[in-house]
Amino acid sequence: MEEIKLKLAQQEVDEALATVESMEQVIDGENSKEILKEKFFTLSQKVQELENLLKTEGIL
Repeated sequence: MEEIKLKLAQQEVDEALATVESMEQVIDGENSKEILKEKFFTLSQKVQELENLLKTEGIL
C-alpha cells in the first residue's frame, strides 16, 4: 500500500473513531434519536469509504 493511501486509510479510521466517540457522548448525554441517527449514518459512510479503499488495495 502506498504511503499516501496508508495516510488516507489512517485518516478515515481516525474520523470513524471520532464519530464513535461523539455517538457515545450523545448516548451518555442527550436522548435525541435524530442526532444519533445522523452520527450512525456518518459512521457508516466512513466505514464504507475505508472498506472501498482497502478493497482497491487488495487488502480485503
